[in-house]
Amino acid sequence: MERSKDFYGNLLGLPIVVDEELEGEELERVVGLEKARLRIVEFALGDGQFVELLQYRWPPGQPRLGASTPADVGANHIALVVHDIHFMHARLARAGVRFTSAPTQITAGFFKGAWTTYCFDPDELVVELWQPVPG
Repeated sequence: MERSKDFYGNLLGLPIVVDEELEGEELERVVGLEKARLRIVEFALGDGQFVELLQYRWPPGQPRLGASTPADVGANHIALVVHDIHFMHARLARAGVRFTSAPTQITAGFFKGAWTTYCFDPDELVVELWQPVPG
């Protein structure tokens, strides 16, 4: 969790609005797991939107078996709008964040003119950086 807090909070600049431990009957009912105990950290995106990270203290989770790709069934990613994708790419790359490519401008279709790239957070979740077309 600390590596992820550093990635989302310090590197991406998202403010933390919640960092607390949860447990009890209500949580057990919501997540469908007996004796569930977890840590929740939420980062504000604006407009009431959040990136929410969960670390289950109980029950223990299952490790991933091998590397996953964005094409795998059940794969997920989040897309974050950035104002300067080249600056953000350079900043994250200097910090050792792994990318699939340098920022790439989309040249056709609905998103023509926008820029995008994929990187990986400390838990290998794909994070898409997205710079929309100005205006």
